[in-house]
Amino acid sequence: MWPIRTVRAYCAGTVATAVALAAFVTSGAHAAGARETSKPQAYPVPGLFHPCGGSVTPDWHYGETSRHYQSDGTLQFTNQTDHAVDYTASVKTSTNHKIDSNSASKLPPNWNTTLKTELGIVASNGWQDKETFGPVKLGPGESFRVEYGVTVKNFVGMFLGCRDGYLEPSGGANVIQGTAPAERYAYALVIPQDGSTADRALAIPSRGSGKNSRIVDDHDIVMAGPNLEKLADPSKDVPVEPTSPLQRDPSWPKQGERCPARGWYPLDISGIDPLIRQPGYSQDFLNWSKGQYHFTPVTVTVVGAQFAGDVHWNPAADGPPRGWLESVGAIYRAYLPVRTELKGVDLAPGEKVHVEYGTLLRRVNYREVGCKNGVASIVSHYGLASAPAGFWAEATITGTDGTKRTVDVTPDAWKHLPVPTQTTR
Repeated sequence: MWPIRTVRAYCAGTVATAVALAAFVTSGAHAAGARETSKPQAYPVPGLFHPCGGSVTPDWHYGETSRHYQSDGTLQFTNQTDHAVDYTASVKTSTNHKIDSNSASKLPPNWNTTLKTELGIVASNGWQDKETFGPVKLGPGESFRVEYGVTVKNFVGMFLGCRDGYLEPSGGANVIQGTAPAERYAYALVIPQDGSTADRALAIPSRGSGKNSRIVDDHDIVMAGPNLEKLADPSKDVPVEPTSPLQRDPSWPKQGERCPARGWYPLDISGIDPLIRQPGYSQDFLNWSKGQYHFTPVTVTVVGAQFAGDVHWNPAADGPPRGWLESVGAIYRAYLPVRTELKGVDLAPGEKVHVEYGTLLRRVNYREVGCKNGVASIVSHYGLASAPAGFWAEATITGTDGTKRTVDVTPDAWKHLPVPTQTTR
């Protein structure tokens, strides 16, 4: 399978992402406590579970969960003359991509306000007949190739309001999921007679009949695609005790103390090493050029997790008391956003790289104590829980002779807690 390669081109303040080749898609099995795509905790909706004030107006907010590049066509021309020519490629067939969602109407609520501003999507986008790319000067025997299309984003929307001092979803509003077109892309390259390639970035205007996407000098290369996973070896498990005293409310009884006739209260917490790699996503790239190539992968699908465990002591808290997860090296919720740049790798001619990325999970033992006959004497026996503890990314490089080497490509800011997107609720 050919890799995805993109060129980022700038036009009127808009970033246009260009893709040359098809995505490589895989699938993986879920680990304990892995994110569930039907639940909102895995979604990067702005402000979700962040502190808020009474002045916040309830509204729909949206987050991007993944993106792909919908190719609309390919144009190619070879200069078969014995002199240089200026060539301009022209779109032959019009295309149009429209927004779609599972809401009552095809357009979700506030699509042209919060959805447009938070995700940069539009109601429809595509290419029109007779739009052009170029001109580009081609020497004898040189070829010019353009692949063009639209960036399509998958999104989720939730109606958020301020409850108990935190921005939370409204219980009466369903989660909206959908797809929508964003910016157009066009990826261009010149192929000399020797078979090497020379990328060409394009400044892409808004669509319209006769519009010209002109070639610019600035360009960079990125790519992406979806998922595989490996789990830790249970034989190597090591207990992790809290690194700081657990925060306790004076009213919470400890085991053996007097308590009300009913109720559950936090008792203790511990973690388990090593961390588990939650299912994430993967991408593949081949350096088919004749020289060294520095490849920088960029994520196109959100990964993340939320504390997955039973809690009975306070239904409104929705998790262990504040600071308890942190004391064993975990957090309530965190996600790695789309378009996160991973560390790059250097590839020799003919080398290929397989990149995997996902969430690091801390396994957690969380216990509560319940009251019986006025004494805190019943200890809970919940199943093993999990909570996010960071993120991981790994590149496996295969040489032309079949040898393999592995490189850690996790960005430093996302490898360990705290991470920019973590929340305590």
